Amino acid sequence: MKLLNLTISRVDLPVFDGEVASVTVPGMSGEMTILANHTSIISPLKGGTILIKKENGEDESVSITSGTLEMSDNHATILI
Repeated sequence: MKLLNLTISRVDLPVFDGEVASVTVPGMSGEMTILANHTSIISPLKGGTILIKKENGEDESVSITSGTLEMSDNHATILI
């Protein structure tokens, strides 16, 4: 299984940093699922839940009110 690097950060502290199978985010036009080697993208996020699927099959979720997603070179960065 190919993995992608995911970093989720708030201004005051990191929330998540590690390799994941996928991440699903609440985009302004609907949910987006990002997989390994996804094309480069920058997108605003609306309030909702970020769903992280880990390599071991476990899920983790993070509630947000807004944010920005940047995906480049197999690294997704989400600022909330």
